[in-house]
Amino acid sequence: MKRSLIKALVAGTAVSVAFPASAQILDLTSMEVRDLRPEVERRYDEALAATTNPAVLASLGSTYMYASEAKAWCGIATGFLKNAIRDNQSLTRCEKYHRLMTAPVPEPVVAMPLPPPPPVPPTRSPTCDSALAATLFFDWDSIVLPVNADETIAFVTANKAACGWNRFSIIGHTDRSGSDSYNDALSKSRAEAVSARMQAAGLSASALMVSGRGEAEPKVSTADGERNPTNRRVEITASN
Repeated sequence: MKRSLIKALVAGTAVSVAFPASAQILDLTSMEVRDLRPEVERRYDEALAATTNPAVLASLGSTYMYASEAKAWCGIATGFLKNAIRDNQSLTRCEKYHRLMTAPVPEPVVAMPLPPPPPVPPTRSPTCDSALAATLFFDWDSIVLPVNADETIAFVTANKAACGWNRFSIIGHTDRSGSDSYNDALSKSRAEAVSARMQAAGLSASALMVSGRGEAEPKVSTADGERNPTNRRVEITASN
């Protein structure tokens, strides 16, 4: 049989199959039986060639499916025509799938890239709006850092860049047990212990201002000489 010229081009998942100009769209069911057989055989040949075309086989499009259906139904119609029988069902489906098989593949629509979304401004932590960055509490008459000191200092250093902090005041305090002079020295020693740990965490000594207030600024008012764990503290305040 005469084979049609098939040109397949794989572009993504689309396959374009070009047929000769003689492959006109005809209504097979309206043709005389004597004229039907060459037309049906031609469609069968084109469908068969398409199903064996490497480009069609490699594609993920619909061309192969339509070609397979056209080959099957055109083959059935040919079998009837050999006995001079017009089978309108097979003829109709032969023509239908052949038309789908040979329909031009639309050019793929190239989507224009969307502009990048505007940058999301960094979320400002509520911590940044408070001058008091952290508080560390000490045991009575002790300058030993509490067990959560490293965690607390890590929190301060982690927020340094986000909040724009560049200076820190480290202020030591005591409760009201002990003399004023003793508590002044104790509060300063506590602040210096915190400053040393902050420097070990990477903060510059020039950004740290250390002082002690003794028992002069209690967090909780108490009687003189009373021990109070809330007042035994070091407060770290931050500024830009």
